[in-house]
Amino acid sequence: ITLLSMADYMGHLYVRTGTPEYVRHIEQGSLRTFGGHTTVIAAFFSAFVSMLMFTVWWYLGKVYCTAFFYVKGKRGRIVHRNDVTAFGE
Repeated sequence: ITLLSMADYMGHLYVRTGTPEYVRHIEQGSLRTFGGHTTVIAAFFSAFVSMLMFTVWWYLGKVYCTAFFYVKGKRGRIVHRNDVTAFGE
């Protein structure tokens, strides 16, 4: 199966940009369904994804890059301590 026949099978249209057909397909495109608010929707979506990825990478950095050490506690036990600078304390 060639790529063009696979695209036909999936329902994609191959229309050249210089034809009136192309303009008709652009007018019926998915970006028109938001009623002209495409930029606002894209901005809010990108802000949400940015905050989500910031949180994910912050957590991964906190878990995998925190310096820790073991010290002897008050009663002679070995105690796990985190480096206080890693948590900003």
